[in-house]
Amino acid sequence: MNRKIFILLAAVLFGLNPAFSQSSQQILIKNGTIVPVKGAQIQKADILIEAGKIIKIGRDLEPSPSAHIIDASGKYVYPGMVALMTAVGVTGYPGAGNDMNESGVSTPQMDPFDAINPEDPCIAVTRLGGVTTVMTVSGTRSPINGKSVLMNLDGRLAQDLVIKRYAAQIFNMGAKSESKYPSTLPGVVSLIEEKLNKAKQYARKKEGAGGEKQGGRENESSRFSIDLEMEALLPVLKGEAPALFITNDEVTIRNALKIIDEFGLKGIIRASRGILKYAEILSEKNIPVIWAGTTGIPGRWEPFDLNYHTAAVLAEKGVLFAFDLGGWGADGRNVRNLPVPASLSVAYGLDEEEAIKALTINPAKIMGVDDKVGSIEEGKTANLVVWSGSPVQMRSRIYHVIINGKIVPMESIQTRLRDQYKKH
Repeated sequence: MNRKIFILLAAVLFGLNPAFSQSSQQILIKNGTIVPVKGAQIQKADILIEAGKIIKIGRDLEPSPSAHIIDASGKYVYPGMVALMTAVGVTGYPGAGNDMNESGVSTPQMDPFDAINPEDPCIAVTRLGGVTTVMTVSGTRSPINGKSVLMNLDGRLAQDLVIKRYAAQIFNMGAKSESKYPSTLPGVVSLIEEKLNKAKQYARKKEGAGGEKQGGRENESSRFSIDLEMEALLPVLKGEAPALFITNDEVTIRNALKIIDEFGLKGIIRASRGILKYAEILSEKNIPVIWAGTTGIPGRWEPFDLNYHTAAVLAEKGVLFAFDLGGWGADGRNVRNLPVPASLSVAYGLDEEEAIKALTINPAKIMGVDDKVGSIEEGKTANLVVWSGSPVQMRSRIYHVIINGKIVPMESIQTRLRDQYKKH
């Protein structure tokens, strides 16, 4: 009898758990201006959410009696923004430690998932800025760095956050050292080529492992041992994982394109300058760009507005691109500022619709998750943000954030500090 009472009480308590009840509850956003990104705006429309998905978009939708209602009258509903090249989840707030950049010139086997902390205060700060999905990397300072992982910013356990475990392999074409090899740009290129060629040889040996035997015993030459470094590079060579190349000028972009062509890689260029010279080539080759130079200082002889104008030219040339803030490592915590480069680019000629795409669906396409996030469509994950206006207008404010169909609290370490020291 006591056991039955215990089970009944446990069931009641579990049913009262806010996280559980909210994730299973229907949510209706009503009377908002929906900006689906893929398609035209829909005025005074509703979005019905259930089990973490968008199940219906339309007008005068009828929710269940227990549904949570969000009145978005006079407001705008956008898909959550997608931020690439971040440190969210692995560095924490300043002074909390850093789990990036393992020592060594080649560490492709490093997996940021092994350091993801769902309690990282940066997660709440980031999502209150309208960013609902991030790609977190495991290093950027070596020629061959670790892997990256795509996450939605809500969940109790690390595996609850992840939507794509091996999103890309990170290479840095400008990662030369002052005291050890490689200390020059040709050295960086040679090192990466050497490792990729070695991985090709490793793949052939792996395929033939155990195939040669003499007298019923395995031949010494056919013995095969697992090499974690080479194993990590195999998906890159097979095109199963994209190779993301960090570049910082015209020369490093050229070197990255050389390696992409040489090994037939599924390449992505992350550029902070020098990208316009290659815009047409990138468009022809369908190589996407993560543009990180909007707020960078132009070169001595370059026009003062060159970087502000770059995104507009990339869009005009038909290059698939996404915005990045322009920092990595510890700087990758300030993801909440992601709309800033988009706003500056709109002021210098980029169409606002293209700017919104470069914050939402474009990064999702680049990383191969546009079937899940990046736009408002029936069947997609319910990652939504209710704004007072366009995200690229700096006066716009956020009222509600929904991730995986769950309304997340509008508080973070920053809001708590604000309230603690607020003068009454």
